[in-house]
Amino acid sequence: MQIDPPLTAPFENVVRERRSVHRFEPGQRISKAQWRKLFELSALSPSSWNFQPWDFVVVEDDDRRRELRPLCWNQSQIVDSAAVIAVIGDKNPHRRDEEIFAQFLENGYIDDATLQAYRGAVDVVYHDDARRIEHAVGGACLAAMTLMLTAQAMGLGTLPIIGFDPSGVRKFFNVTGDYMVAMLIAIGPAKGGELPRQQRRPFEDIVHWDRFGNL
Repeated sequence: MQIDPPLTAPFENVVRERRSVHRFEPGQRISKAQWRKLFELSALSPSSWNFQPWDFVVVEDDDRRRELRPLCWNQSQIVDSAAVIAVIGDKNPHRRDEEIFAQFLENGYIDDATLQAYRGAVDVVYHDDARRIEHAVGGACLAAMTLMLTAQAMGLGTLPIIGFDPSGVRKFFNVTGDYMVAMLIAIGPAKGGELPRQQRRPFEDIVHWDRFGNL
């Protein structure tokens, strides 16, 4: 019987203590219970129309990660971490739209008239490839952030990675069609010894009231 890993850290501590980890403890592994918790909570991330345009590919195998490393600017975290997760975004908003709209109807969220309006609105919202890329990357990144915060609460470090060869990584993970690799995440127990967090823009600089620029 597997024990469900508890999440006990206060949320503010999780956010403040999360770092992009560059030093992992080599030779570590993540338990099946931890994997299930990570992805069950990541699946609760928000998405437009609840389309959930994300998938995840987990690579734990050492040989596979050694193959992946040259495609990722030779970053050592690819092999030093416990695993690498490819966060996959889906550009096709029609992948599961009928199934999801049927759930809306069955759950009493909408009526038949609203269902028809939703069906007509999908291609209005996602009318070109640029908007569909936004759909894929935006949704995938929301799920990725949930995953990284969950990992932090479980005592695991993460490193989001966008420094990689897009076509090579796409081929490595067998990603085809309307799917795209939004990012990679190295994950595992952190070794410690990270440099202090760099300065962040202050509240007064990033928050605008009523309109951008506070003019």
